[in-house]
Amino acid sequence: MNSTDLNRPETEQAAVRVLLAAADHLSSTEPTAVLEAHSLLICISAEAYNQSDRRYDGEGKAASRAALAMSPERADGTTRGEYARAIWRMLEEAGYEWAADANEPAIPRVTGIPGPRAELAKAGS
Repeated sequence: MNSTDLNRPETEQAAVRVLLAAADHLSSTEPTAVLEAHSLLICISAEAYNQSDRRYDGEGKAASRAALAMSPERADGTTRGEYARAIWRMLEEAGYEWAADANEPAIPRVTGIPGPRAELAKAGS
């Protein structure tokens, strides 16, 4: 990967998708826990890996590095939920937009076909 890869529009778009996915994860998984620096690195790297079809080649690395470069500062003691809100705020202030339903399940519900059992849905919340 060349340093110019971080400046490509598709890399920037991929980085935004990675940050949005990371914010979703941080806000839904232990949002009141303190966000440690290593946890942030792992979260962003894992989301870049997921966004690049589970490959960590040039595109995944470029998206991960770009997402880290554009992510907001993390103060000691910041919770995961607070940091997720900081990501959303930073992206909104930078002019990025995403659909209101961007966080909806990818597989739509079909009438007559049952979804997850209620006790499993609550456990995943």
